[in-house]
Amino acid sequence: MAKRKVENKTIEVILLQADKHLGEKFEIVKVKPIFARNILLPNNIAVLADTANKNMYAQKMKAAEEHRKKKASDLEDLFMKIQNDNGLVITKKANKDNTLYAKVDESDICSAIASAYGIEVDTHLFKLKKKINAVGSYNVPFLYKEIKKDVVVNVVAEKEAKKEEKAE
Repeated sequence: MAKRKVENKTIEVILLQADKHLGEKFEIVKVKPIFARNILLPNNIAVLADTANKNMYAQKMKAAEEHRKKKASDLEDLFMKIQNDNGLVITKKANKDNTLYAKVDESDICSAIASAYGIEVDTHLFKLKKKINAVGSYNVPFLYKEIKKDVVVNVVAEKEAKKEEKAE
């Protein structure tokens, strides 16, 4: 019996739900056939991207593409504001060695952006290698579709922040 030639075959599906690992709603993505057959299709997370489904979801896919472009431009504007403000400032409690009591992670960065600029950003778009555990300035990579930016995050000890407020 001859062995089957194994190739890296993928199929296209249209996502019906947003998934942080696969993509956004009404986006066409390539996945392995077994993943589509066992997970995505039975759970109504996606449908096959054949011509009939592409025609049926064409209008929704076009609206979703416009939404993604608007989101990308809003994120570009947000990063320009952060850059003009010399980075994002996060205040945390620290000991005398400038080590933080509670580490800074992606959710802290997102909540700081939401409180400072009023814009909600998904936590999975920030790609921290490890949590920030000391006072200082850090470059945090951000990745959304074709946008690749480094966000400057300045972590300040809480006592220093109070001294700065009194000086002003």
